[in-house]
Amino acid sequence: MASLRHIHQFMNERKLVRLADGRTGKIIRVDTLFPENDTQVTIWTPDSTSPELAKIERFELKDVVGAAS
Repeated sequence: MASLRHIHQFMNERKLVRLADGRTGKIIRVDTLFPENDTQVTIWTPDSTSPELAKIERFELKDVVGAAS
């Protein structure tokens, strides 16, 4: 699991990240709710059926494993 600091670093550097389910994507938004400290990460993921399409999905912080190689 990546830390919140790393999530922001990946987003600012526009790096691909790897998700817990094996997919990769780019972080486009990070929302943290206080005082619950609940973080939602919005990630652009390419669609496996068509390279021209993409999905934007929301994930929890724990779903982002780290940078994709």
